[in-house]
Amino acid sequence: MTESEEVHESSESSESHESRLTENIILFVFLGLILSFFCYQIKKRFKVPVAPILIAVGVLYKVGGNYLYLVSDAVGLIDQLSPEVLNLVILPPLVFEASLATDWYTFKKELGQIIPMATTMVALSSSLAAFVIKTLLGYDFSWSEALLLGIILMATDHVAVVAQLKEIYASERLETLISGETLLNEAVVIMLYKTVLASCLGDAEGEQAVVTLFARLTFGGIILGLVFSVLMAWTIKKLVNDEVHETNLTLIATYMIFYLADGTELETSGAIGVVTFGLFMSAYGKTLVSPAVEETLHAFWKILAQNIESIVFIIGGMVLGAFAVGYSDLEVADFLEFLLLFVLLYVIRAIAVLAHYPIFKYVGYGITFKELIVVILGGIKGVISITLALMVFNNEHLDEHYRNIVLFFASATACFSIIFGSVIVKEAVKRLGLEELTAVQENMLVGVTTAVLQNTSKQIDKFKGDKNYSLVKWNEVLNLTGSSVLTTQMIKSTKAGAKLLKKYPKDSPEELLRKYMEGFQIDSGELVTETRRRYLTTLKRLYWHEFENGHCMGYTALILIDSANQALDQEDHHMEDWEKFENSVYNHSLMKFYLKFSKIPIIGKFFVKLMYEMIIVAYDAARVFIRVHHEAEELLDQMEVDIDKELFERVMEEAHSQIFHCKEFAKAHIIDSYPEIIAEVQTYEVCNALLLSQRKLIKTIYHQGLIQELEYENLSETIDLNIKKLSQREIPKMPTFKTTLKNRFLRASDGEIEELLPLIRQKTFKADEILFTEGSKSNGAYLILNGRVREQSSWIDQELITGNIVGVQHLFPEFNVNTTTATALTTVETAILPIEIINNEALMLDLYKEAVEELLLLNKTNLGLSEVKDEHLLKVAGHSQILLVKAKEVADVKHGGILLHGKLNKKRGIKLMRPDNEGLRASEDSIFMSFPKELGENLSHMENIPEAFLDYYGKSFKDTDTLKLETGKKMIEAYRLSSKLVPVSSNS
Repeated sequence: MTESEEVHESSESSESHESRLTENIILFVFLGLILSFFCYQIKKRFKVPVAPILIAVGVLYKVGGNYLYLVSDAVGLIDQLSPEVLNLVILPPLVFEASLATDWYTFKKELGQIIPMATTMVALSSSLAAFVIKTLLGYDFSWSEALLLGIILMATDHVAVVAQLKEIYASERLETLISGETLLNEAVVIMLYKTVLASCLGDAEGEQAVVTLFARLTFGGIILGLVFSVLMAWTIKKLVNDEVHETNLTLIATYMIFYLADGTELETSGAIGVVTFGLFMSAYGKTLVSPAVEETLHAFWKILAQNIESIVFIIGGMVLGAFAVGYSDLEVADFLEFLLLFVLLYVIRAIAVLAHYPIFKYVGYGITFKELIVVILGGIKGVISITLALMVFNNEHLDEHYRNIVLFFASATACFSIIFGSVIVKEAVKRLGLEELTAVQENMLVGVTTAVLQNTSKQIDKFKGDKNYSLVKWNEVLNLTGSSVLTTQMIKSTKAGAKLLKKYPKDSPEELLRKYMEGFQIDSGELVTETRRRYLTTLKRLYWHEFENGHCMGYTALILIDSANQALDQEDHHMEDWEKFENSVYNHSLMKFYLKFSKIPIIGKFFVKLMYEMIIVAYDAARVFIRVHHEAEELLDQMEVDIDKELFERVMEEAHSQIFHCKEFAKAHIIDSYPEIIAEVQTYEVCNALLLSQRKLIKTIYHQGLIQELEYENLSETIDLNIKKLSQREIPKMPTFKTTLKNRFLRASDGEIEELLPLIRQKTFKADEILFTEGSKSNGAYLILNGRVREQSSWIDQELITGNIVGVQHLFPEFNVNTTTATALTTVETAILPIEIINNEALMLDLYKEAVEELLLLNKTNLGLSEVKDEHLLKVAGHSQILLVKAKEVADVKHGGILLHGKLNKKRGIKLMRPDNEGLRASEDSIFMSFPKELGENLSHMENIPEAFLDYYGKSFKDTDTLKLETGKKMIEAYRLSSKLVPVSSNS
């Protein structure tokens, strides 16, 4: 055979080996998923934890797999398993999914407890484990080797711990504490592992670099995670409703972080990097993902993580099974010493936990002694220990017997802790009463169950009355859906109920429920607390629902959920979720700072933007807060849960108090001052909600088969483009004083506004300061730029807001003195309008339109309208048209009206004009208010004027929204202006 032929044959052999390896890997994964499917079916059937079943299957798979056709080569893969590949392929998605599913608020609150658990507790536990291995068990290892094994054995595993927590009903705070430890544990374990391994190999430099290595692993991982978080936030915001690519981006980022950290020269902690990225996505990133994609993304990661978890547990069992078939280096004494060591590891963890008890008790949420026991028992080992042990086992520089012991102890500890630890923890939680329902919770559970059964009964009656279901076997229906099954299961799920079932096995479900209810002894304080807790929990869900439906911004939803979380932290106290939350959305000191610097040229624009961003979030939060509180109350009230009405009302009074404070805040700081912000937020909400609704409807139509896929994609792309445009809308800019006047006086040209500017000066009034007093000489009127003013007299009492003109009637020549007194209710910025501006024809109609209500109320008697109610008169004023009639022109009075100024047909001053089809000639320039057509018709055939006004008033409500009418309030005009007026910069 020639040399070229040998090379060719060698190449073919290598390709054949790689092909078989690829086939075996695919077969191994495929078989692992099949086995996990059967294990989960066993779990459902026998109500046992799935992790021990998977471990046992892994052992059997390894022991018997070599004798099975086709799978023997796949089973042999475990002997060639590269720990680096295992680390890179398996750990990233498990760590990310766990971080993503973590409740950020609770994790952040407990961080002061979690950090010691993942650092000093690990160091102490590892040292104690090394001491036991070296002295009690008598292994002839160096202290460095014993410490390395101790570190591996004390690595708690997130996969195993989370799988265990899924099997128990512990509190969310306790679960977050235990799972949070494992999220940070790996970085410290790997740091100690690398450092001590260097010592075992005689690398002196490694021993001296502990601090540097720790800093690089920890802080390098955090920085890498934050960099990817920023990149993800920037990238994903540019995508809209793209479930494939938005989900893929999180997958790419997760693996890239881990690869760059652990597979390149960066040598940082991939786990810490992924944890940082995952926690960012949990805290803020979930609102960056499109609402339509969020559910898909979580479902993808849940399925991926569960599949990988199952394969990891099977691998752990196979590693343990390998000792039964492959390694002869171990002796019987090693197995016995392992059993002793396994027990001592719990003792060691108990010592380490108790040493940190003061921290656990007084930091974060604190911890009870019962919960402390669960923390001790919850330090389950798993894939991390096995991975590190495999790295040691494959390191040929270490003693072979030592490597075998490390792999055996680590894999056996991981498997035993998963198999027995899960059972021990579950039993401990049960024995300690940590998953038992309180009497109040049981009472509410009964109420919910009863409500479900009542609803089912109504549906059954409905089906029975339908002729299309005349052949239904109702006995079978009742056996499956009736009260018996659900009531029995509900009673059985509680401790007191289980005793009743045991004592009265032959009683009917109704009789059992009656006896069960008689046993309740409910404390009113506990019931109030539980009602308050459920109300606040409902708020959290509704806040997120508002975001998903496009009714609020993502950041708003997050901070509102935080406000509910903060209230839940103090669920035993009176509800104060808005009072404590207000300053976090509207920092008064910071707002004053922004306002001050917003007036500085050049840099002022930056501070205006910051100020507007704060106002937008504050307004969005306030309106959603009010809406969701009302919705939560309605939901709880509609639920047929057995809650004492008086106690329920007590909790609702607390909520109403917070709603009142929220409304007062919005009125004082936003509604009266920033109508352009209100317009912007409301416009965004309406557009967003409608676009999301359009997309959902199109998706529904597509699934119903009414349109084809290409048509669906084209329509969806169009809507997504509009959603993207909406998200890129700029924050409204603060206009100049000139722009404000132009928006207020729409008929005036730019040139006329320019002429007006020198005549107007601005003035600020403090709260309770008087603008002018009744009877004093009139010197003009005040255009409100920001704030609220109260105008009072014997004939009027009204509150005026941004855009209204206070004392507008004093601009007219008929008024030499003020007819009212005006007082600032808040800090008010005004523009003083001099009397001279009434001569400007472009402004005249706007000013009379503003003043018409005051003029009518002030002259009711002179007009012969004293018997007409104020609200009737104001409704007519809002619907009438203000006309300028030039001298010698004929005024159209076919509907009737009121002469406000000038002279018509020899009538001067404010006069009532009945309908006249011929019209009236103006002797001079005049202002005429023309009545609506319907009122004119009433006046034509009704002699009684008050009845004519009353009839019109009643009919007008059929065509317009019902508004709360208050005497003298600027109704129609204020609403018209609220979408146009903007606050003023003094830097005009």
